[in-house]
Amino acid sequence: MNVNLIERERRLCFDYFYDNFDKAPEMFGLTHDKFPTKHNDCSVAANGFMLAAMAVGADFGYISRGEAESICIKALKTHERLETKKGFYYHFYNMWDGLRARHSELSIIDTALFLAGALTAGGFFGGETLELARKLYLRCDWEYFYCKDKKFFRMAEFDKGFDGYWDVYAEQLIMYFLAAGSPSGQNIALEAYRSFKRLEGEYGGYKFIYGWFGSLFNHQFSHAFIDFKGTKDEFGTDWFENSVKATLANRAFCMDNANVHKGYGKDGWGLTSCQTRDGYKGHIGAPPSGNGNTENVAEGTIPPCGALGSMPFTPNESISALNHFYSKPELVGKYGLKDAYNEGQGWYSDCYISIDKGVTLLMLANYERQTVWRSFCSLPEIKTAFKTLQFKKENI
Repeated sequence: MNVNLIERERRLCFDYFYDNFDKAPEMFGLTHDKFPTKHNDCSVAANGFMLAAMAVGADFGYISRGEAESICIKALKTHERLETKKGFYYHFYNMWDGLRARHSELSIIDTALFLAGALTAGGFFGGETLELARKLYLRCDWEYFYCKDKKFFRMAEFDKGFDGYWDVYAEQLIMYFLAAGSPSGQNIALEAYRSFKRLEGEYGGYKFIYGWFGSLFNHQFSHAFIDFKGTKDEFGTDWFENSVKATLANRAFCMDNANVHKGYGKDGWGLTSCQTRDGYKGHIGAPPSGNGNTENVAEGTIPPCGALGSMPFTPNESISALNHFYSKPELVGKYGLKDAYNEGQGWYSDCYISIDKGVTLLMLANYERQTVWRSFCSLPEIKTAFKTLQFKKENI
């Protein structure tokens, strides 16, 4: 196992974020959704990953603490000026003028991922960074997105109104924790957390709560910020172990289908939303999935972030996959591993996607030093959230 590749990929993921945020004073900190790109858009979730990346960079010595802290302060001040509604951000903003891009939706999940990154930076640097992050966090009116009748958070608000509900398990656990730690959400967070459906399934002998599309990012994004290890909720769910099982099941599916799709196997696995030859697809995943295992798409495309974003859950398997990915010259570029590849099609992505590089970076940092977990979970708001949501620490 070449542990040096962990350091190489982690550093290049950091370089991706350092190079790809706007340095102009008015738009400072807005981060490209992907690189290279035809759109001049930033993703609010990517902005959050950039802020967390600065904490990782300072912790691992890729950047001085002073420069990283200054970047975070300037970026947070930019976010004070962006258009919001009830404290929530739109999914995409134009990096030229900071205006809402292409009628994108008001997004509770992208706001949550941004705030998680902001609070991670705040927890790491303290001082003005934490003050600014808390200010943005406390602007959110969590009740605005809450449907009291259904007891679910609404998914997003478009020009035509709200659309969808967070009614099954996905990447949204971070929302309940942020709501639970906030004065505007503390009275609804537990009810919302209790209400979403826990769909249970099995593959390869692994039984776990799965996401609708069978994509691994469901088991990674919130977990990149929240250290669930050694905790159980009032239903007895251990979300860390759930992610371990989901990851191993995903790998087992790829091993079982090695004769169906070239490239699948013990090191070619990690099915999750990613770029494909036919564009970005959010349905890439493995069974179990929704509607009787019909909602996942497994067509041979493998994104490295699937295996690497699971590094704390399955370190041996993920490190082996990392070595495998780096053995493919077409998959490696300026910022490390590109977004995805499909051996059967002879296709290799030419781009990097911020949220995929972000979850890779954060999980590689958590694996070695728990950088993000320590910074985020040390905040009193998050400690309060664990209590409000009735999580108990197990003896481990």
